[in-house]
Amino acid sequence: MSPARGSARSPGPEYLTVVAEDLASPPAQLTEVRYDWIDADDVGIDRYISQSFHDLEAERLWPHVWQMVCRLEHVPEVGDHIVYEICDQSWIIVRTAPAADGDTTDPGIRAFANSCLHRGTALADAHDLDPATNLPFLRCPFHGFAWNLDGTFRGMPASWDFPQVDHDDFCLPEAQVAVWDGFVMINPDPTAPSFDHYAGALDDHFTPYPLDDRYVAFHACQVVDANWKTTQEAFLEGYHVSTTHQHTLRFANDFDCKYDVFGDNVSRLVQPLALPATHLIGQVPQGELAAIIQKMLPRQDRQPVPDDVVARPWLAERFRESLGRQWRTDLSEASEAEMLDSIQYFLFPNFAPWGGYALPIVYRFRPWGNDPNRSLMEMQLLHPIPDDGEYETARPHWLEDGETWTHAPGFDALGMVIDQDMENLPNIQRGLRAARHETIALSDYQEIRIRHFHRRLDEVLGLR
Repeated sequence: MSPARGSARSPGPEYLTVVAEDLASPPAQLTEVRYDWIDADDVGIDRYISQSFHDLEAERLWPHVWQMVCRLEHVPEVGDHIVYEICDQSWIIVRTAPAADGDTTDPGIRAFANSCLHRGTALADAHDLDPATNLPFLRCPFHGFAWNLDGTFRGMPASWDFPQVDHDDFCLPEAQVAVWDGFVMINPDPTAPSFDHYAGALDDHFTPYPLDDRYVAFHACQVVDANWKTTQEAFLEGYHVSTTHQHTLRFANDFDCKYDVFGDNVSRLVQPLALPATHLIGQVPQGELAAIIQKMLPRQDRQPVPDDVVARPWLAERFRESLGRQWRTDLSEASEAEMLDSIQYFLFPNFAPWGGYALPIVYRFRPWGNDPNRSLMEMQLLHPIPDDGEYETARPHWLEDGETWTHAPGFDALGMVIDQDMENLPNIQRGLRAARHETIALSDYQEIRIRHFHRRLDEVLGLR
């Protein structure tokens, strides 16, 4: 009898076995196991390449889901605003007032449709975080119709010629706004459930490492010749590591990653470090593991590797000392898992914040215009706000077509790994367009997050 679908596992050690041997226990959220096999064996290739499927997403997905638009530090002062665009949608995200003390339901941020109610002209230029600009009110550049920062109508030239316009009702349409750990989230659907309901377990899982006391230290963007789902799914699984990132095999585990699904909209990948690829376990000396991973630290923070070293606890202490000093943060109680491992969360449909401390990464993926064969990938690195409160929010660094991610400020260490992924993406998209089969084939466990994503996408699009 064949084993039940989803029950097969790598012969290597499970993640919980790895962390059970650590000196410091990780938080309970990290050891929670939430996996159920998801039947998604009929994911069609057309959803990656067809204009009609892109148009369906533009109609039924993006107008109805919560999505990250910026960080609070992008709009720090009243009147600061950015424009967020996806497909044909355009939203003005504007700081209307300082956040009310102690009132988390009033972030002082509004999101208005970027379209004049007169004849539709865009009210604000699409600068999308590059950089935020400040205005006392919103004014149409065509005929001068104007709105206050709270969306109420301010007036227009020759108001005597518009007797049908009720100034009290002539307000800008707006999206729902929520703030989660310093991220500004919007949902264009005014009838959609609240963000707290939508995000489910995400808030509890980030309690050990809140992100609202961090800022965007580095930010890079690149337009990719691949569908936004093609691009995003390359970062939802660790299955590709042994082929795509072969230089990591001696220190980063591949087939023994831990995968979890938390409700409708949240999933997680956890990859242990200081543990080699499954087929190399027991073959890489502990001293070699320690020496390789220590190179991720600044040169002045590296130490001679002891002859009798046990890599994970020794490395965790090096990272606690180095990152604690760099960030002026007490990390003495952080576990080995939080200091070393890749802990990547995902919030449907396109937002991926990382937990832990070693890799303070945030991903965001979007369609590029209305082309189903192109997408925008963004990565931010979040650092703790210094004790003196002084910091500078990074402007996006736009990489040209084919430019290496090692050229982006702050990404010299990660850049090589990202470039290896980027080399795959156009090839995947070309292969999908050339395919003579109708569906993709997904693994049961290692690609469970992709299965979960497509099941949820089908639900939102009304296909299930």
